[in-house]
Amino acid sequence: MRRALLLATFLALCSHAVADQATPALANPAEEAKNAKPKAAPPVKPPTETELRAVITKGLGFLGAAGDKWMEDKNCNSCHHMPLLLWGNREAKARGFAVDPKKYDEWFAWAVEREADKKPGLEEIALMILALPDRPVPELTKLLAAEQKADGSWTPAGQFATMQKRGAQDAQANSTRLSLLALGTAQPMKFEADGSKLKASAMLQKKDTPTSMESLVFRTLYARLFGKPEETTALIKDILKHQRSDGGWSSFIGENMSDPLATGQALHALQPASSDPPTAAAIARAQHWLIKTQRADGSWLSDITHISKLDRSGDAKAKSFQAATDIYTYWGSAWAVIGLLQSVPVK
Repeated sequence: MRRALLLATFLALCSHAVADQATPALANPAEEAKNAKPKAAPPVKPPTETELRAVITKGLGFLGAAGDKWMEDKNCNSCHHMPLLLWGNREAKARGFAVDPKKYDEWFAWAVEREADKKPGLEEIALMILALPDRPVPELTKLLAAEQKADGSWTPAGQFATMQKRGAQDAQANSTRLSLLALGTAQPMKFEADGSKLKASAMLQKKDTPTSMESLVFRTLYARLFGKPEETTALIKDILKHQRSDGGWSSFIGENMSDPLATGQALHALQPASSDPPTAAAIARAQHWLIKTQRADGSWLSDITHISKLDRSGDAKAKSFQAATDIYTYWGSAWAVIGLLQSVPVK
């Protein structure tokens, strides 16, 4: 009897000891919350190639139809129509999209003829050269090189210098980098030999802060071609920093509305760095925003009040407001298509 009682007491003591070890002391909930590690944001699933191709195909349809109408109504290429129409279709063709070769040749011939007829804007020439790396037009390259000023810069056109919110210094630096990119792409050997880049280096080393997303994008493209890898990395981080919560970018830094022009340009600059997870996530968010905001006719609407500094309000200026909206809608739609194309594999 005594032995049984001792055994029962021993078992009870062991049971309490195990319970004490298994049950931790109650933690302070506030302290737990304070010390908890933040949950990582879920990965952003990018659109499928099928989804991207459907959106791009609609966009190309809009650009072709509106580009044909521009050719009927106007006698200029402009920086926002013909160069980008050719650029988008060239990249689309390389990725297996159906591009009518006769129509493409018609656009090309019309655009080159317009450039020969009159003195075009410098950004227009530079974009034409960048749009057509497979079809060099030596007379355009020669004309662009001849317009470099004594301080190494190029004078920006009115659309960039006086109509947008970017300011004179930002416009000049952007036009200079754009021109150097075009010359370096068209004739890299001669470009290094003739000193165009060296001539512009002092002006481009000024510590000016870009006010527009386009300027930040072309700084990135310029650094990628001519600069050091760490410069490109820093500029990409700067682009990512300015992405808005909806996934898009605004044309002017600090504006509270995303637009297709800036978003397409940012995608064009970011794609070569897509192996970096934060960059890949930013690209996916931007693609989803463009897919969501595309209109039924394949275009993306641009709100010019967030881009242009000209007052076009009031009934008397309604025609001007509509004309500018049409131009920026085409401009933004072209860059949206070019930006989305970067993620589609070349065939």
